[in-house]
Amino acid sequence: MRLVYSKEQTKAAIERRNNRCVPVCNGLWWGNGLAAKYGDALEDLAQQFPEDICMAWYQGPGNELGTPQNPEYRYGYLDYSNARRHSIGQSAVLLPNWDELDVFLAHFPDPNEPDNFVGAREAVKKADGRYVLGCWWRLFHEWLWGVRGMENLMLDYYDNMDGLKVLGRKVLEFYKVIIARFAALGCDGIFTSDDLGHQRGPMMSPAVFEALYFPLYQEVVTFTHQHGMHFFLHSCGDNTLLMEYLVAAGVDVFHPVQKGCMDMASTAHTWGGKISFLAGVDVQGLLVNATPERVRAEVREMKALFGKPGGLLLGMGNGILPDSPLENIRAALDEMHAR
Repeated sequence: MRLVYSKEQTKAAIERRNNRCVPVCNGLWWGNGLAAKYGDALEDLAQQFPEDICMAWYQGPGNELGTPQNPEYRYGYLDYSNARRHSIGQSAVLLPNWDELDVFLAHFPDPNEPDNFVGAREAVKKADGRYVLGCWWRLFHEWLWGVRGMENLMLDYYDNMDGLKVLGRKVLEFYKVIIARFAALGCDGIFTSDDLGHQRGPMMSPAVFEALYFPLYQEVVTFTHQHGMHFFLHSCGDNTLLMEYLVAAGVDVFHPVQKGCMDMASTAHTWGGKISFLAGVDVQGLLVNATPERVRAEVREMKALFGKPGGLLLGMGNGILPDSPLENIRAALDEMHAR
């Protein structure tokens, strides 16, 4: 098996200066229940197929509750015991009433919270010459979704765009401090998420994206670049209609080009050479249902498809489901790391 790629090799791949180097990032993304099923066998895989990129996560604010050290290190400002719930995790709607926007903003958490970078600093120490990503989940759409709840947010796009813009600017300024702190740690890139798509298209119209999110993306990516780092975006679903905005905003690496939602061939043909891809192996269908031989073949197909113009990294599209046969996981990792 090949050696782990150095920081410079990974940078060359991201910047499309070396299309023979295909770094692996998020190859060891264990989904809920996977460790309980396979136990030590996953540790064995991790030893055999180490990541080329080190991911350093900071401790973000809580939603309803803060940390034990500081209960107010959270985005919420109320007692949410009887709050309206939304989404898969049944999260509370953090700002149920626009009349309380000023109160919400006044209670905003401090990005310089003591100890919120303890874990990130420890991760950076273990990078051992690898490329380092500073990471957090939920950028703009996902964050607003958490604050307002999905149903409210869909209405806000048409009824209260001004309020959303105020919230967007507030969280942007928070993230700028986080990005600067990652840069001070010596990170090489930023990785964050914004699930902008559902299965057949974006969650919002391109016009709404352009009016609300595009200026925020431009500013956060530019700020990241000014600090000498690349910008990675994870976004599930069908982002086809939004790719032009992400490219124009300067996003360096897009993940995962979700199979069954986005056409991989069309995406690679249209945007290859203009943005790099952390192409994600399909964890919903392929890893669960295919044979190891088919898994290997599809990884090779992804390399050929996205690797032609350069700018290719490989990883899992999302957390690996516990229904995935271990031999399929091993086959995917083995083929990802093959030269």
